[in-house]
Amino acid sequence: MNYDLKSITIRQILEDPGLKEVVDRHLPGLVDQAAANPMAATMSLNTLVAYSGLPKTAIPALEKALLAYGAGRGLTEAEQKAIQRYQKIAEEDKVHWAQKKTKPDVPPRSVIYPGKIWTDTKGERIQAHGGALTRENGWYYWYGENKAHTTGTDAIWTWGIRMYRSKDLYNWEDLGLIIPPVLDDPASPLYPEQHLDRPHIRKSRETGKYVAWIRPSGGVFVILAADRLTGPYEIVKTDYRPLGDPVGDYDIIENARTGKSFLFMDCGHTKVCGYELADDLLSAVSRVSVQYENRRPPLCREGIALLERDGKYVMFSSSMSGYLPNESDAALSDSLTQPFVSVGDPYVGDPTGTSFHSQFTQCYPVPGTDTVIVLADRWVPGHMLDARQQDAMLRCIEKTYDPEHVKVSKEEQETFEKLPMLESANTSVADYVWLPLAWKDGRPVLAWQDAWTIR
Repeated sequence: MNYDLKSITIRQILEDPGLKEVVDRHLPGLVDQAAANPMAATMSLNTLVAYSGLPKTAIPALEKALLAYGAGRGLTEAEQKAIQRYQKIAEEDKVHWAQKKTKPDVPPRSVIYPGKIWTDTKGERIQAHGGALTRENGWYYWYGENKAHTTGTDAIWTWGIRMYRSKDLYNWEDLGLIIPPVLDDPASPLYPEQHLDRPHIRKSRETGKYVAWIRPSGGVFVILAADRLTGPYEIVKTDYRPLGDPVGDYDIIENARTGKSFLFMDCGHTKVCGYELADDLLSAVSRVSVQYENRRPPLCREGIALLERDGKYVMFSSSMSGYLPNESDAALSDSLTQPFVSVGDPYVGDPTGTSFHSQFTQCYPVPGTDTVIVLADRWVPGHMLDARQQDAMLRCIEKTYDPEHVKVSKEEQETFEKLPMLESANTSVADYVWLPLAWKDGRPVLAWQDAWTIR
């Protein structure tokens, strides 16, 4: 395992008594304090150090102690058992995949049903969450996080990146894992317990390579590359931070006129930064904008998705409340190198303030049509919040960051603590909310439709 400030999470510290002893020696009591916050399990040690006020002169001693601990440590008994279990799951998946290919196709569909269970051509739930659409050689491809084994009962977060293909955007053939999990190395960013989120794949005009950016644990990127869209992908960079900035939710967009690509990401849960990417798409070369500054959870931005329309740009984003949904925002800009300005919540007719119980992942203009699909995930369909519950949830989150000024009742706090947090949510049954984008008075609008077709 890499024992550095960027890659270690609070959850990993709590699961390893020896590691906790090392950290407690330098940060007395801070790990236990962070552990009391149900949203902090995936916080990196680097973030905790930043909050601790630890003098910079003391950081090298902590880093040295961590490296020494990692050098002398093998796999724990718990890690060995987890690896054995994951290898068993992989063998069971092989058998299931072979059986699946022999199953007859289910009747085709010709309608999109937002929020309903969506199955592939063999009748199984589509597992492409936090994902995106692309088109190549007459096929649409949909890829995303495989949550098939993420039930909230253990540490599995993502079981690789899965891909599907379709001719019509309604019926999807499962192509399997294009980026499989690494099962025998807990230090790998592709290990099932890493918080592998929101894959984005782009083709470099310079190299012809397909480049995949994915966010694992620790506020960093892992970057992979392949000669074909469907893989195989190989890791090119790990622990990458654009210009040293901490990584949150993000999107990548290409300027259709210049061919330049840009990354927009939640930067340390305080702002959204925009970066121009190198032509090989393997790094950021400059920071071009900052928006949504001086925010903290839950009002900082995540679930970021961008769109170009008639030479102008739209940025959609959600507030930060884990897998539970919240109110969204849209922002506009005349250029990818200028800040975006908020124009308010694009969702209309939603009294719950939960973006129809969903969170953005991509905006996809369907080639040859006037339709723009706004892709979103409904992560926890079994917990549909009303406006009162949503408001209480957001205030409880805010209270953890500002306990002096934000007050919640005991009942509200108890209710909040029973909600599915990041580590306990069963996202294997998550659904999708795809809606067509409309415009009114120059602003983007998303209205609910029980069923709709691409035109």
